[in-house]
Amino acid sequence: MAYSTNPNLPKARATALKLLLVKQLPLSVVANKCGVHRSTVWRWKRKWDVLNQNVQMDNPNRPSRAYSRTNHLNYCRWIIPTNSSRPHTSPTAVSEELTKLVLVVRTQLKRCAEVVWHHLMTVLGVFVSLSSVRRILWRSGVARGRKPRVRRDNPRRPRPTQPGELVQTDTIHHVDPKTGRRLYYYTVVDLFTRLAHVTVAPRILPGLAAQAVLEAQEQWGFPVAMAQADNGPEYGRYFEQVLKSKGVAVRHSRLHRPNDNAHIERFNRTVQAECIGYHWNRSVT
Repeated sequence: MAYSTNPNLPKARATALKLLLVKQLPLSVVANKCGVHRSTVWRWKRKWDVLNQNVQMDNPNRPSRAYSRTNHLNYCRWIIPTNSSRPHTSPTAVSEELTKLVLVVRTQLKRCAEVVWHHLMTVLGVFVSLSSVRRILWRSGVARGRKPRVRRDNPRRPRPTQPGELVQTDTIHHVDPKTGRRLYYYTVVDLFTRLAHVTVAPRILPGLAAQAVLEAQEQWGFPVAMAQADNGPEYGRYFEQVLKSKGVAVRHSRLHRPNDNAHIERFNRTVQAECIGYHWNRSVT
């Protein structure tokens, strides 16, 4: 990394050198105009000489021809990049053998950096810090970081001020503990009026989830502007396509944040506690 991340520094150096070489201003005047010390401008001049060492600044083949310095300067490079502040040597850097060992353990375990570090310390007896393991995995491209909890195209949650402005939808998985058969209850709640709607289906599909929202809209008698759901498989792309074709916007809650759908989660608990129970009874069908 460079000692300065200002992207305008190379352009500022080029401006200073043009004042010095093209307009032939004194070195002290250029330093005052650019707000730097004159020795700094002189170091820029030395770097400029290195960049343009292959540019021929004279015309020895035609000594009788008038020499134009301006034409030669047009072929010069003026942008001087910022040098990196990385040290030339790193005596305490992690060795290549240890780096390969960390990557091998990561390939075997296929776990996070904490588990890899614990295996190295306790099982293999290799002393290395947790930050070094994280850095090795990150540089090698193995660790991709945490997934974003909110999609970038996720619309902002509106404050419900009228019926249908925001509804929440979810699915109750009702399982028969003996046979493993399932029933799925698609629940929808309007956050302004607290009206609710439940649809039962033997399968879990995005089309059925979207149909539950549209049935609730038809039953309530007012249009639904936005539907909020979690990130389950039944609320994927096809669910969004069906609702958007009907003029209903879709937003998703954050990953592993059930409190974002607190109203529908509480309604699901009420349905299970007072209506269908927590397991599938044959009387439900």
